[in-house]
Formats: sequence, structure tokens, C-alpha cells
Amino acid sequence: MEKLLHWSIANAQGDKEAIEKAGQPDPKLLQQLFGGGGPDDPTLMKEAIAVVRNPEAEMESKLIAMDNFEMLIENLDNANNIENLKLWTPLLETLSDPDEELRASVLSVIGTAAQNNLPTQNSFLKQEKGLSRLIKIAGCDSECLNVRCKALYALSNLVRNHPELADEFVKLNGLDIIAPILTDLNVKSKLKTRALSLLTAYLTAVQISEGLVSTLRKDNVLPSAISSLKLEDDIAILDRVLNFLSHLISAGVKFTEQETVELRNNIGRIKIFKDRLNEEDYSTVERAI
Repeated sequence: MEKLLHWSIANAQGDKEAIEKAGQPDPKLLQQLFGGGGPDDPTLMKEAIAVVRNPEAEMESKLIAMDNFEMLIENLDNANNIENLKLWTPLLETLSDPDEELRASVLSVIGTAAQNNLPTQNSFLKQEKGLSRLIKIAGCDSECLNVRCKALYALSNLVRNHPELADEFVKLNGLDIIAPILTDLNVKSKLKTRALSLLTAYLTAVQISEGLVSTLRKDNVLPSAISSLKLEDDIAILDRVLNFLSHLISAGVKFTEQETVELRNNIGRIKIFKDRLNEEDYSTVERAI
């Protein structure tokens, strides 16, 4: 910085000897301080995806490019520009890449871009087989944990408060992926937590009705959620199940006699965790049974 100051003063005075003595400042420093016509965000976004889709690029370079891309699309304007720049197609094509870390990175980008962002949610809805790809990945037993978690994260942010995407999610049998995750004793808690977050996000976009509850029963979502209260000791999972049930109760849903009996037994079992659970959700469920 001191060298830059001497150079600036010498240039202002036109002192050639002083300019020569000060030497040329670091061009990068000049660009940081004053700008320099560097690439704009859309260009940087396109360049990042070009690296990701380059078959000759090293995987480390691709992952760095995806990290940079995600930082850029944390800006809503950049996220909404994904469609204008025609970048949805190469992003979705990268979900077929054999490298699981790269696939996870793409899913993280989708989730981040869609978070509380209606224009990006709308643009993703237009992508042919985009939602179905994410559902397939999230429900695939042979897929690695991190990729499945990121797929559930992306799905949650896509359907949250978006009735059309939520409707499409159901049409594509998206609810079918939740029960198997909740009932599998070998599944990691992180994946179950993500599945329950998706379920809660879905409820924000739909009207809770008897028809919806019938669907939740048919797809084994409601029974598996109730069973989770018997099978789980993980506080995060129990909290999310109680929150899901509380949403239903607050909307006027009545449980069947069998569901009520099971809920009563399961609430009794998790009473030891009461002080660590959300008090309002716990009380709502307890009062309903």
C-alpha cells in the first residue's frame, strides 16, 4: 500500500525519477482498489460451468468452480440469471457425473438458488425431468449419504411455499421416498432429518385436508412418522416429527383410533426427553391424544 501511495504521488507530480524509483504497483492490488474491468458475475458463472463440463479439467478444479458458482448464486439476481444464461441444462447433466462430491455440489447449488426465491423456483419448474431427477437421487438406496442429503435439501427449498412444485412433487411420487427413509433402521439420522424437513416444507405449499391426509396415510408417511416416535432417540428427529404432527393437528386433522393409541404410547416413551423437545409441539400432540 505504501508503494502504491509513492507511485500515485510521483505520477501526480510528473516526477519521472520518483516514478522509476517507486516502481510499478501490483496490478492485482490496483484492480482490488479501483476495479479494472474484471469479468462480471454472469461471465464468471458461465466460466465456472465451462470448467465443470470440461472433460479434461481436473476434479479439484471442477469442485472449486462449483464452490465459486455457489457463492455467486447466493446473490438472488445471479440465482435468477441461471435460466437466462441457459445454465440449468449443464447443471442437471452434471448430476450424472460419476464423482459423488461433484454431484453433491450441484445439488447444493440448486438448493441454495431456490431458497426463498420464487423466480428461481419458477424457472426450475420448467426444466424437463429436473424435479424427477432429484426425487430419484433422494430415494436411491445405493446413492451415498451426502448426495441424498443434498438432494433432499434441494427438494425442500424447491417445494417450500410453492404449490405448483409441491403438486408436481406428489405427481412424481415424491412422497414415496419419505417413509422408507424413516423406517429404515440402518439409515443415518442426518438423512432422516432431511426427509422430515422436506415433509414440513411440503406442508407449507399445500392445503392440509382430509384428501391430503389420506394420501399421507396411503404413502405410509403418517404411519412411519408416528412410528419414529417409538424407534428414535435422536432429539432433532423427534422434534421434526412432533412439528409435522403439530401442523396436522393445528389444521384440524383427526387421528384414527389406532393412530391415537400408538401416539399415546409413543408420547409416553419420549416423555423423558420432554425438556429437550419443542414445548409447544409436544404439548399440541399430547393434548390431541
